[in-house]
Amino acid sequence: MKKKIIVALVGVVVIAAAAGGYFWWWKNIRLTPPNKWDIAKISKPADFAVTETAEQKIIENKSAGLTFTVPKDWIASSTEYYFKLFSADAKEKNEIFMDNGCRIMIEITEINTNLDILAENMKNGIWGKYIIQQDRIRVDNKNALFSVVESEKIKFYHSEIAIPYQKKIYYIAMDANIKDKSLCSQNFQDILDSVKIQ
Repeated sequence: MKKKIIVALVGVVVIAAAAGGYFWWWKNIRLTPPNKWDIAKISKPADFAVTETAEQKIIENKSAGLTFTVPKDWIASSTEYYFKLFSADAKEKNEIFMDNGCRIMIEITEINTNLDILAENMKNGIWGKYIIQQDRIRVDNKNALFSVVESEKIKFYHSEIAIPYQKKIYYIAMDANIKDKSLCSQNFQDILDSVKIQ
């Protein structure tokens, strides 16, 4: 009788440990499937603060631990979903295309993923056929996916980084008209060099 109780207790403990381990894995380690990305929590544009100094503007999202700088004459703006920055000469054609200058868009999404899944998702997306470069780089000593999309036909140039870090994707993208790609690419690199994530 005593043996049966001990065996039953051991069985209960093993089942409880297995269930607890599964739920811990589900919450802490499991990667978010791409088909669930549309319902992921996104940082609000209101979470971003802009501080102006004599030389530059400091952009900070304290809740996500993101800080970077842009030139002082850049203009901050936002939509319902994105925090945006525009070079002083920027002119948007619409939400996607630029007539002139540079636009930076920032989004921080609560998604647990890796670089392989990000790269595959980008290649299979709407702009996949226009990707001219995709590299793994380091930004603030963190792994990142750097992608460039370009189309001479529609005068579109887009480069972006996606940094999967601590169950979030830090997404910073730059859009420009193809004629402004050299200047905007240099501005984007300067911004990336200033990125800090804690």
